[in-house]
Amino acid sequence: MKIKNIPQQVLERLIEVIRSFVKVHSIYWIGATKNERSSGYLFNSEANGSLRQHYELTLLIISYEEIGDPKTFMGEVFNKMKEQVKLYSIHYSFNDIKRRLEEGDNFLSRVLLPGNCLFQESPLSLTGYCYHPRKFKEIKKISEFRLNRASYFEDKTDTVDMVNDESARMVLVSHTILQTCAALIWVYWEWKPHYFELDLLLNLCKNFSISPLIVLPKKSFSSKKVYSQLCHAQYNINFKTVDDVTMEDSDYASNLAERFLRSVRKEGVKKLKELELLHNQKYSERITAK
Repeated sequence: MKIKNIPQQVLERLIEVIRSFVKVHSIYWIGATKNERSSGYLFNSEANGSLRQHYELTLLIISYEEIGDPKTFMGEVFNKMKEQVKLYSIHYSFNDIKRRLEEGDNFLSRVLLPGNCLFQESPLSLTGYCYHPRKFKEIKKISEFRLNRASYFEDKTDTVDMVNDESARMVLVSHTILQTCAALIWVYWEWKPHYFELDLLLNLCKNFSISPLIVLPKKSFSSKKVYSQLCHAQYNINFKTVDDVTMEDSDYASNLAERFLRSVRKEGVKKLKELELLHNQKYSERITAK
């Protein structure tokens, strides 16, 4: 299969690299982005900058064994691709896929299609998408639960305490963002993350929404610093004994999380209205056809 703007040799090399790390049953494409980075050098006599192409791909990987640490796996692929391809991967074991397809899974029914397949050892028995008013109520209930949990963390972030610990506050902010991402992913994909990592979830959301751009780092040093603190918030609070996060940094992060949550709530209301109409319409058509 070919993906627009992604050279075929890059895809083939990526598949080869993934298969070198784990025994794969199949690989499916979800999203892809092409980026160009220019660089120049002061002492270059020709005074010409170089242009390098980088790619971001979101893939669903079905392997015969569990991937214990997805972050390490994605990092190893990135390094072996000589930092040309950044991978955001969703992992399933082959046994888990068989069970889910037997029970029915709306997320997989839309991803595991022949047109999305980059590599496959053998075909899978696919199920169709389930349209039903009760299914819509489930989607709405879970998304609201996630957003309410995000609001809980947001409220705790702004609590005035006798003891200030900005690193601990940064953990609360990161959980606000994680829960907001989980709500957004559920509304659009009906998928529950198996692995909660802030950079991964934000970039998965970026496939279908512009809201994550609120949180994702900008070009400034301070933006990149705060984003790094958010991504490593849990590690820092567990293993660092010095609170090196300033109040300005945590305030900035808290403001980003608040704006992100507000944007996703607004976006979610619109998407849920679309889903309600679609589920009711498709269900009515099926009942009428009988």
